Amino acid sequence: MKFVWRLKTFFIQALFLLACEPVEQDYAGYPSLDTSPVPGVAVPPAGALQDAATQLEAGQAKEVIKQLSAMQAVTPQEKAWHRLLLGQAYFEIGATEKALRLLLANYEELRDARPTPDPDLSRILARSLKKLGAYYRDQEDFERAYTLHQIQWLYMRRVGSLTDRFDALISLDVDAALLRNYFASEQWLREALVVAQQMPEGAERFRSLIITWNNISLSLTELLRFQEAEAAARESRRISQVYDPVARQKEFREVWAVAQLAAVWAAWAQYSETKNPAEARPFYEKSKAFAREALALAEQQGMGDAGRVKLEQQMRVHLGSR
Repeated sequence: MKFVWRLKTFFIQALFLLACEPVEQDYAGYPSLDTSPVPGVAVPPAGALQDAATQLEAGQAKEVIKQLSAMQAVTPQEKAWHRLLLGQAYFEIGATEKALRLLLANYEELRDARPTPDPDLSRILARSLKKLGAYYRDQEDFERAYTLHQIQWLYMRRVGSLTDRFDALISLDVDAALLRNYFASEQWLREALVVAQQMPEGAERFRSLIITWNNISLSLTELLRFQEAEAAARESRRISQVYDPVARQKEFREVWAVAQLAAVWAAWAQYSETKNPAEARPFYEKSKAFAREALALAEQQGMGDAGRVKLEQQMRVHLGSR
């Protein structure tokens, strides 16, 4: 598949804009984050476009393609939504080239809006970039995915809702981790933590904090900052104990937080063994204890077969350690 890639110049600009101050450990008032009143989410205009968005959520991509192919979009906002929704529908049925062409057209049309882009159009552009980034990540083109998600963040940090901002930052964390840039991963997660803490009290806030602390623990483990990684996993577990009983569906967040504690202690033991083998033994024992606790908790809470199999595979590694 051949198509013209035109993000090089904008990426250079993006890298310049993303050069920000290091995140403080207490992450209060982080200077690069826009903490102005958060705008609402992007919603398609009423009528055919809103119907198409609803149908997409229901998995009716072919119906969306049929409906939107017969529609004549008129205003810039309608045209942008039309390209986004039709592009998403084409992705759903595997018509990748058509999908890419439409979403890249949104980028080409909307990126140079002057003097100030309409906030709704900026949100549509950001969503187009998010979808493109997800596609390239699935193709294991992690550099390109990271580029697209960085540009997406430049828009979302100004016009996105708190949920939009959080999702954009987690995408950047995942991309950076896949590129084994764990320092960058931590920085994106520290910003995600600020955003999550601004969310209203409730399930979404708890869930966002759990995800962030868990991912921080993963990145800190890779950076060999084991004490901080262990503390982050414990914080994820603490919030999970509040979240799990009120979650709409069982997610077993506490189980996975305990599994992460087992992984932190196992990695700490392996690292210590190269320095001081005697010191490593109690660390291995801690890892085994958390692995057993994770399995017991999963059984107690009624985790399903698929989750149990995955958990058992992971914990077996720690239980078989020295």
